[in-house]
Amino acid sequence: MWRIGYAFVLLMSLLGAGCGGAPSAYKPLDAEHVLFWDRQTSESATLLRELVAEFNGAHPGLPVKVERAGGYAEIYRKVSASIQMRKLPAMAVSYESMTSEYVPTGAVLALDDFVAAEPGGFSKEELEDFFPAVLETNRYGEYGGRMYSFPFAKSVLLMYFNKRVLEEAGVEAGPPDTWDAFVAQCRQVRERTGKHGYAVSVDCSTMNGMIFSMGGEVMREGKMCYDAPESVAVFEMLALLAREKLAYQVSPGTFEDNVALVNDAVAFTFRSSSSLSALKYQMKGREEDWGVAPIPQGKTGARATVLFGPNVSVFTTNQTQQERAWSFVKFFVSKEVMVRWALGTGYLPFRKSVAKDARLQAEWAKWPYNRVSYDCLSFARPEPNVVGWQEIRDLVCEAEVAVLTGTKTGKEAALALQAQATQVLARSH
Repeated sequence: MWRIGYAFVLLMSLLGAGCGGAPSAYKPLDAEHVLFWDRQTSESATLLRELVAEFNGAHPGLPVKVERAGGYAEIYRKVSASIQMRKLPAMAVSYESMTSEYVPTGAVLALDDFVAAEPGGFSKEELEDFFPAVLETNRYGEYGGRMYSFPFAKSVLLMYFNKRVLEEAGVEAGPPDTWDAFVAQCRQVRERTGKHGYAVSVDCSTMNGMIFSMGGEVMREGKMCYDAPESVAVFEMLALLAREKLAYQVSPGTFEDNVALVNDAVAFTFRSSSSLSALKYQMKGREEDWGVAPIPQGKTGARATVLFGPNVSVFTTNQTQQERAWSFVKFFVSKEVMVRWALGTGYLPFRKSVAKDARLQAEWAKWPYNRVSYDCLSFARPEPNVVGWQEIRDLVCEAEVAVLTGTKTGKEAALALQAQATQVLARSH
């Protein structure tokens, strides 16, 4: 469905926006509100609505209205359909792979002027307070490095480990800090307990995080790097884990890996830090039985993990809607709101200075692992934000499955992925 959506948005760019993505005449879907399409549910959705109400109360004028528009794929489809109708919300949550396909239609606004405005924007010192990766991922190199989105809800890839399983296997060392140590601990778990070391949730971002941790890249100077030694090493490691029955794949779209961790059936899972809150709930009263750590690293000496999480795109409706949308974005990433959002949802506060906040420090002090994800932000790296990236993400998952099922060797999967991803890029540009 994403590939069909891409073809549609590309067609719209040819018919509507013209060369260079010049803004077209889009009207607001809701002229009485600054409509914000989001995907948050349960407690996160409640907190977001509370924050919207506070913003509206403190900022008289056209009110912001948050509306749940489904999951990310559904939001992408709805925005694409709205582009066709030439009526859009004021803003929507959007991954980079989504935003990069909106830009050629002229539907999404470059935020650089708002960011640099005096007053109303951010000073140099304020921008330096954001962790670099969260801003970098919102600058789109294909479109002159302009900022077509702004960070909203961020997380990083972490390793979750079950202490009881590791103790049962006689693993005396702490969680593995290198991939060699990770494989060794998985072997020890298998040999001494008969359990798998690692329950694998197939995911492109997880694969890219592993490649980053090996010292590799997935794209360099506009070219894919899945055939590079670091990438091949990750695929070969997964092939080894599957071949020796040290790891197994969980059902797509499920959290069976986290369930296995909670039930003492595996030693390790790799998930976004946004999973931390749910696992804490499931492990309530068992805080000594599990932990969280940065993902293992290669031998390069440079630490890395991958950055997750959606941004906000503001659409080219009218000036009033755009200005109000930007005001809300700036309010949302203020230090005060960011701390409240982090404490209430489990998403990461991505400004450096909030580490001094007494409320965060008190939360981090409650459990030894509460601060791990925040500390990973200093070496988190964004994924590519180019047109065609969503299709490439699907190909990465297919390559990972091929390795886990034994239909391809690690090297075969990496080389085939490189060829396929290169074709996608060529076709998309």
